[in-house]
Amino acid sequence: MDQLLSRNSALLLAELTEHFPAVEVLGARQVGKSTLTKQVSDDLARAGTNVLSFTMDDPETRSVAASDPRGFLSQNPAGMMVIDEFQRVPELILPLKAEIDRLRRPGRFLITGSSKMTTGEAAADSLAGRVTSLQIRGFSQGELLGVKEDFVARVLADFAPANEASALTRSDYVDIIWRGSMPEAQQLSDRMRQTWMKSYISRLLSRDIQELAKIRQPEQVMALLRALAAVQGSETIVGRLANDLNIAAGSAAQYLRLLEGLFLVDLLPPWTPNLLKREVGRHKSVISDPGLGLWLTGAKPAILKDLVKGQSFGGFLEAFVASELLRQKTWASDDWELFHYRSPDGREIDLVIELDDGRVIALEVKAASSVAPGDYRHLAWLREKLGDRFVAGYVLTTDTHGRLLGDRLAALPVAALWSPTPSNP
Repeated sequence: MDQLLSRNSALLLAELTEHFPAVEVLGARQVGKSTLTKQVSDDLARAGTNVLSFTMDDPETRSVAASDPRGFLSQNPAGMMVIDEFQRVPELILPLKAEIDRLRRPGRFLITGSSKMTTGEAAADSLAGRVTSLQIRGFSQGELLGVKEDFVARVLADFAPANEASALTRSDYVDIIWRGSMPEAQQLSDRMRQTWMKSYISRLLSRDIQELAKIRQPEQVMALLRALAAVQGSETIVGRLANDLNIAAGSAAQYLRLLEGLFLVDLLPPWTPNLLKREVGRHKSVISDPGLGLWLTGAKPAILKDLVKGQSFGGFLEAFVASELLRQKTWASDDWELFHYRSPDGREIDLVIELDDGRVIALEVKAASSVAPGDYRHLAWLREKLGDRFVAGYVLTTDTHGRLLGDRLAALPVAALWSPTPSNP
């Protein structure tokens, strides 16, 4: 993009460097980790911090770091070392622990990684209390508009659903989802965006996944990723997908872990509040970048905009809402987790936000612009089950206005997710 957009997590990242010896910025490739860490480290350098920056994508730097990890990490004890793509040199993990223990001072290391395997399970225990992690995702809609949005904070504050309004229509939402969240893809034409996405996935399959697991049949990983994109909004039954794709169930489970580890897929856990004797517990899968999800399925924006032919739009819209909430979670002022709910008697709620004090905000996502009583009957049921724990239930639609549906129930435009918070008008 011609002008760098402000990231809503920048202040949080800067604050973390003031309190922890090492901060790890995690996220998929091309979501802007390097740009963000450079902005933060440049600010520190202007304030007088001596900053040394390295990228492990550089073969020569990678070779030096692997051959002498202790010497490499001890280069700048009085300042900060920025190490991009840290996971590419696993030999640095244990020496990093030793170096932090030798000199435990806030802001010594700022590292980035494109995989949850950056530290690995064994090393994660060793680095506990030494390294704190911050996950970065692609641009949120608020970031693209210059807004620090926080939907949960708005709901908990003085929120008037009936006053919510947006000019966006179904067609606009299709375009927003198709554009995706990746910084480099924002200004590309439709044709160039498809080319970019094809190259992006090809590089991940040919390099990153191979480095992590030495997969013999990367085409199977691609097949599973496409299948996951097609079932967004539904529970992920890995065994069924494996059978449909003629992939061994064990291999499919391994591929899913890899895709999640590379931040290509988010798994939404089932909410199990014991409201009934038995509750079904399967994850939902969400492709982390909405535009990538569309590209993987071959869905055409023109078809999705059609009310009759675009019946699959509902699943893409639900995944988009989930991904927007997950982006906001990074800088949210309240602690909460995102789930979905399905009961054994067939009650389903698309998304459940549970705060750390047990209060709940429930969401249904509809591609339609109108709302019928059947669209919020499960929200009403949950309200009665939870009582005072139930903050609110919303049906998110492609309509342009909000409207009240009952006690603590309302319909909202999807765009209400990224309206400014009261403290950031």
